[in-house]
Amino acid sequence: MKRLMRCLFCGLLQDEPTGVKTCLRCGGALEFEDQPTRYAQGSYLDVQMELDQINAPAGQTVDRHLLVSLRTPAKVPAEHQAQTESGRPPLSLNVVLDVSGSMHGVKIEHTKQALRMASRVLREGDHLAMSVFSDDARVVFKPSDFNRRTRKKFESLLDEVRPGGMTALFAGLDVGLQQAQAMKSDNNLTMLLSDGEANVGETDLEIIGNLAQEAAGSGLIVSTLGVGANYNEALMSEIATQGKGRFYHIQSTDEIVPMITGELGEAADVAARDVKLHIHLPKGAALIPLSAMYPCEIKNSEAIVSIGDIPIDLEVEIPLRLTLFSGKPNERMEIKGEVSYSTPAATKLKSALNRVTVRFVKQNQFKVEKGVVKPVATKIAEQMHAKQVLNFSRAFTQRDQQEMERLEAEKVRFRNYVQNLDENIQKKFLHEMEEDLYNVRSASVMSKSAVYQAYQTQRSMRNQKKPKD
Repeated sequence: MKRLMRCLFCGLLQDEPTGVKTCLRCGGALEFEDQPTRYAQGSYLDVQMELDQINAPAGQTVDRHLLVSLRTPAKVPAEHQAQTESGRPPLSLNVVLDVSGSMHGVKIEHTKQALRMASRVLREGDHLAMSVFSDDARVVFKPSDFNRRTRKKFESLLDEVRPGGMTALFAGLDVGLQQAQAMKSDNNLTMLLSDGEANVGETDLEIIGNLAQEAAGSGLIVSTLGVGANYNEALMSEIATQGKGRFYHIQSTDEIVPMITGELGEAADVAARDVKLHIHLPKGAALIPLSAMYPCEIKNSEAIVSIGDIPIDLEVEIPLRLTLFSGKPNERMEIKGEVSYSTPAATKLKSALNRVTVRFVKQNQFKVEKGVVKPVATKIAEQMHAKQVLNFSRAFTQRDQQEMERLEAEKVRFRNYVQNLDENIQKKFLHEMEEDLYNVRSASVMSKSAVYQAYQTQRSMRNQKKPKD
């Protein structure tokens, strides 16, 4: 069997090099890591932790970044599949649909088509409900066990939906989430679709986002789909972030079908549930995720980062900022950990995270550019860019001047960080940052694309493919 080697500093897993056995990327020390030992207790989740800069100046506090990658298989091993006919746990789909006047024409017709197709992804034992909102909110399909009869009833009710009126989004989400609470299953997905601004009742982004946060706290997932050029992208991304779901920007009505069916497919085909990172920190160290999608708590020098559920055949990248307090010259600080999760069959598994190492050197010998792991640093820069765009969009929508000033300071941090990268990459990052923030300020349709791309980066979403003609 082919033997692989792992760098003890930057974390790269690589083929055994010929000659001197040092890391091909950072020059760090290597050790053998046989493929079978990468998994513990039958774990099928592939994990890797990498470091963006392996050196640090002694005698001062420094920030370094970790990038943890989690990869799920294309198919869950048979022994870990749910003991149901479909091989997955029951799924609850709760639709919250905007039927205001702006949804008339092809928007509502394509949405109906998408929901008909989505209902055919469901299986007996699943659950289905739908609420709609315009001037107010109402339930049009109460939570029901799914079968052929309920599918026909659901499709018949879709035919009766007619758009008209304003956009009471808060009321729609509130009523919809009440219905979701009545559907008990491990996979409980609420999908909110709207093409407009919340303009009836409560409109505050934070208050509406709190509805989704409370729902997520009780085990629900809330995803959002913004259609066209007139919805509030900051609000829709906030709801999805707080609801531990996903946000989609639908530019053309023919994208509605693949987006809805793709999101439903991901909710149904979960490979690992309740995924958590457990990072063992050196004494006095602190850790903060760069993405708001992944909350973190510190317990006894262990950082526990909640990732949630991960679908099959997907790689998720979690960027983390690690603050290390001053080390002595030649001191080495190791960071290790593990990943815990549950299988569809409810078996609890763990995978060990490889260690990475920061070494402290005398201040007069430290050079910023030496020890930078550029492939990792480039990915961290992408994540920093995405975080800045999402935070700026939120602050701009809330007209939060204090937060916007804080984000100006974050821009300086970003500019300093990318100076460690090649000149052309630096220019690209800085140009894209200015362009995206300009688009957010101008509230143009490009703002929606910028926020969506940032959300995709932070949430590690796969691109949905349009159906073939």
